[in-house]
Amino acid sequence: LPSEAEWEYAARAGSPGRYFWDGDEAEACLNANIADSTTRGRLPVAWERFACDDQHAFTAPVGRYKPNKFGLYDMLCNAWEWVADCVNRSYDGAPTDGSAWLTGECDERIMRGAAWISQRRDVRIANRGHNIAKVGFYATGFRVVREK
Repeated sequence: LPSEAEWEYAARAGSPGRYFWDGDEAEACLNANIADSTTRGRLPVAWERFACDDQHAFTAPVGRYKPNKFGLYDMLCNAWEWVADCVNRSYDGAPTDGSAWLTGECDERIMRGAAWISQRRDVRIANRGHNIAKVGFYATGFRVVREK
């Protein structure tokens, strides 16, 4: 699994913004599988959604939306992605070399990227989630890193 730092670098693809695309929420359904009009009736009534239709109420096939500038697909939404890092509630003491943080609450692990079920406010590259490492979650997947 990538470290949290590696995941964020790959997801941003050089973008300083909230999303890897140019920050326009109107572009969201072209770039990510998000909570939108397709999910209406499947999520809590008060859930914040994007005002578009991405054609998928749940997870979408890989590569359905535009890739980021590094050519990576589905870096934001579709499914949360596990990273190698243990849970730490702040970045105080985090590794500065991009490696995984393997101390802290290691019975839980960090998840990044949000999912099709995430509220609009949570759809941002910097968002972090976490869950118990031994527990599955229907909106979580993983991405592996190939090192040369």
